[in-house]
Amino acid sequence: MATKTTFDFNNENITSGVQNIFKAVQDSKLTVSSSEGKQWLSIPLIFGLLIGIIFPFVAVIIVALVLLRVIKVTVEREIQDSINGQKAIDSK
Repeated sequence: MATKTTFDFNNENITSGVQNIFKAVQDSKLTVSSSEGKQWLSIPLIFGLLIGIIFPFVAVIIVALVLLRVIKVTVEREIQDSINGQKAIDSK
């Protein structure tokens, strides 16, 4: 017997989805480090996105440096552990 799953698009679903995306972006930070592990830059993700939008050549240079394995770019977000109330870092 097949199970049917439905998802309704309405104002509440769209609004809560957008709010969750903004919250995730606000809670994240962008870290640029060398391939040896020395951290060069750590900024909120929203500033990194704005820099990439305003100065797209910076984003192209960063992608090239990542492909050449000169730098390492990580996005980190602290998540609240609902069981113990402790914070953990979610690195992507």
